[in-house]
Amino acid sequence: MAMFALMSPGGSPGVTTTALATTYVWEGRALLAECDPQGGSVLPGFLAGNMDGHEYGLLELALAAAHHSDPAIVWKHVIALDQEARKWLLLPGLRDPRHLVQLEGAWETVAGVLMAAQEKVDVVVDVGQVGRSDTPMSLIAACDVAVMLVRPTLRHVVQARPRLDALGRRVGTDVSVGLCTVGGGPYTSQEVSKALFDLPVLAQIPDDWRAAMVLSDGVPARKSFHRSGLLRGASRLGAAMRSHLEKKVTAP
Repeated sequence: MAMFALMSPGGSPGVTTTALATTYVWEGRALLAECDPQGGSVLPGFLAGNMDGHEYGLLELALAAAHHSDPAIVWKHVIALDQEARKWLLLPGLRDPRHLVQLEGAWETVAGVLMAAQEKVDVVVDVGQVGRSDTPMSLIAACDVAVMLVRPTLRHVVQARPRLDALGRRVGTDVSVGLCTVGGGPYTSQEVSKALFDLPVLAQIPDDWRAAMVLSDGVPARKSFHRSGLLRGASRLGAAMRSHLEKKVTAP
């Protein structure tokens, strides 16, 4: 199994919502790890605060892993979003971004624990906006594939370019990097790819606010939710990320 990072250049292309949707429709077991330094949003959002009493998550995992080498420790800190099935899992992110200081120097430890989890589950890491001083580069570097979500607009492409350049300089060819366009804009996927170092556009996800509100704010799902454009796009993204990884593995 493998570890995939989803990120953005800023401007709210919906990294967490996309990551949640992608793990929801994942083929096989998937763990969404909320590793955005600015804090997690699934507990108050998708779960609508129904698990406010949950005491475990990213920070607690990092602190525990610093004192214990047991790779199974991660399973004490995750939530099964599908209850008993335990196919769709969540490692909740920081509840308070002021706690970020306690994660300084711990990202490599977190990466090691998540890499160990790959024995049982594919891991999708939500790292939020990259390019900030608090971007967990060592965590992204531990992933097999990293995907930048970007709207096909000039503003987003301009924001993405220096961040992708910095990422490439940090991870080199060790991490396979791709793009995913979100929503509409004046540029085609081919134009976005050409502007961003010819990186492949793995998938396109439409703006679908009704389905997005289910995942971002816990709004009750309609019967059409499972056929929504968001979930169809997320399914294509998941399949493309796995295919992208296979090409990397089989490349000479």
